[in-house]
Amino acid sequence: MTSAPQSPPDETAPSKPLPSLREQLLEKRGTIFALLFGVTGCLGLPLLWMSPRFSRTEKIVWSVIVVLYTLLLIGGTAAVLWWSYSQIVRALA
Repeated sequence: MTSAPQSPPDETAPSKPLPSLREQLLEKRGTIFALLFGVTGCLGLPLLWMSPRFSRTEKIVWSVIVVLYTLLLIGGTAAVLWWSYSQIVRALA
């Protein structure tokens, strides 16, 4: 059994360009969720809207959820700061 000689790859054939790091990250839903909820909050929204992995409806729903989540975090932080301030004022009085 003889095999036919293989020809070298055609150098003129267009090759598919490798995706950039940005494109690779935008393709992964888990990465987008990690940026939205674990790291950046509302700063991750532009990445959500650039990602082709989410439908328009999903983008709207997740945007609302992230904004509410971020407001909750800001409100919680403000409450802790206010409580801490009142404890300091009470201790110094």
